[in-house]
Amino acid sequence: MKILVTGASGHVAQMGLAKIAERHDLLLTDRACPKSLPDSTCFAECDLLRDEDDKLAELFHGVEVVIHSAYIHSSEKGDVYGLEPPQIDRFDTEMDNIRIAQRVYRSAYDAGVRRVVMVSSNHACDWYEHSQVHSRRRELITESDYPLSDNFYGWAKASYELLGFPYACGSFGRKLEVVHLRIGSPYSINAEKFLATGATQTTSLPKPTGVAGFKRALGAYLSPHDCAELFRAAAESPEIEGIDGVPWLVVFGISDNTRAFWSLETARSKLGYTPRDDSELLYADDIDRVLRSGRCSGRVGI
Repeated sequence: MKILVTGASGHVAQMGLAKIAERHDLLLTDRACPKSLPDSTCFAECDLLRDEDDKLAELFHGVEVVIHSAYIHSSEKGDVYGLEPPQIDRFDTEMDNIRIAQRVYRSAYDAGVRRVVMVSSNHACDWYEHSQVHSRRRELITESDYPLSDNFYGWAKASYELLGFPYACGSFGRKLEVVHLRIGSPYSINAEKFLATGATQTTSLPKPTGVAGFKRALGAYLSPHDCAELFRAAAESPEIEGIDGVPWLVVFGISDNTRAFWSLETARSKLGYTPRDDSELLYADDIDRVLRSGRCSGRVGI
């Protein structure tokens, strides 16, 4: 297949390219060229927010699958704020990200693209985590839970998801297959960094600190291997089968973690996602050290 990958310089995209680069014809795009390109791939510079429609039409021409990973980070407002702005001041940036998502959907639709894979985030439903999982009133967040976020970043990701549904329904003339990957934490876990924070705080911060933060990282972990496997599964799944025949899916993107608090049921059953890694094994020495310290209890909460 010819696959277009946006935001190709980003961390998640770079992790996810490993398997599909070996199997498909990749066209990568971003505002700047990645430092390294997989063999047999092409790169085209593009600003998805500001470039003309004609340029996007050329970019999407002949593409069968789009993997949309491009994202404007709020830290780009640094010339105004000096530092990353507080959540309440991130609305305009996130609206631009939603506009980009719409341009991707529309360009894909107009170009006859079969499938759009949107790199979403667990933050599309992070209210459940912050208010229920960390307080140990809930064990698992599922794909069918209504997307609720307590911050503009997560709200924008949920908006990407809902924005794709009319395209998938066929309301505009044909059904565009849409898959949303709610990426967990695609970063290595530094146990010492978490433990050095000392006190555990689980209610007022988006992410818990201390031992609770360490346990949260174990549950949310997405390894490089499994990120690449998730991209492969989303791009190659023979069909996308959602509710009532609408080819629209939301799946969580984490490894096969013992401490997972997000469901992998849809990713496994609908996409054939087969994660290999488990943070409980990869970070067993760190876990043992925390257990011996006597500071650990429960699953994610304090």
